[in-house]
Amino acid sequence: MIVSFSKSPFKRFFGIVFWNKWPLIFYTVCAVGAYILCVTFDFKQYVLPAVPVSVLGGALAIFLGFRNSSAYDRWWEARKIWGALVNNSRSFGMEVLTYAKTQHRDDKQMQEWKDVTIRRHIAWVYALRSHLRKESFCEVLPSYLSKEDMESLKGAKNIPTQLMLQQGKEIAVAFEKDWIEEFRFNALIGTLKKFYDDQGKSERIKNTIFPYYYNYFTRFFLQLFTLCLPFALVGLLGNYLMIPVSVLISFAFTILNKTGEITETPFEGRAADTPLSAICRTIEIDLLQMIGEENIPEAQGAIEGKFGVKYQP
Repeated sequence: MIVSFSKSPFKRFFGIVFWNKWPLIFYTVCAVGAYILCVTFDFKQYVLPAVPVSVLGGALAIFLGFRNSSAYDRWWEARKIWGALVNNSRSFGMEVLTYAKTQHRDDKQMQEWKDVTIRRHIAWVYALRSHLRKESFCEVLPSYLSKEDMESLKGAKNIPTQLMLQQGKEIAVAFEKDWIEEFRFNALIGTLKKFYDDQGKSERIKNTIFPYYYNYFTRFFLQLFTLCLPFALVGLLGNYLMIPVSVLISFAFTILNKTGEITETPFEGRAADTPLSAICRTIEIDLLQMIGEENIPEAQGAIEGKFGVKYQP
């Protein structure tokens, strides 16, 4: 998630130009070509009337407005899901550590069970992050899982699902050993169901693509508009000023379209996406402190990218 842009206006300007250089080059070539063709060589038959191009621009603006609004809803829902995951993780840690029967609270096996269960949940959070980002391997798992757990994950298509299943089995074992009471066992299983809900909602956003026909026609109308615009402006302005005006208008529509394309997929690990790594680290710190771990990692700070952009991964 982007925290801030550079305070230098020059870095901001060059950053915008660098990341959008190819559209800018294309729009400049189109505008210069229209000027040369219609003004320098005086081919007036290629000048387009302004009204149809304006109507096309208005229709495109409606498409982009709806698309960006829907994309932001997806981004905000993703952030709410992972915000709820933080809260549920803290609740889960509290439940695991406090739900033991009084006579078992000092039992060594019970303490080991608590520690393993908390660490397995940290592994699950990181596994879910890697699952959503389509990463082939999560480097954190061996640090928080036992050899038996790691062995059980071999060949698993959905590692977070298997880890949560293992959590359920271990909680059932604790209940069978009479470490926790029945209503507390049900409460813990209910919390695991919340984690499954959070995972399912995240997977829904990840796997549900924006309607293809909507993306297709938005790009089609954008390309058509940016091709027609310089041939309409050359008739209205009639001088070289139509070149920068045409490039600026085309670029504005392009940035709106690009904003929607990026925002609608919030789990890709880009600078503007939901900061999954930072959220995972927050959960990791909180749960490790709950079990009294001394080696606590630092909170995930902002990373400075190109042209002074600071973001949380």
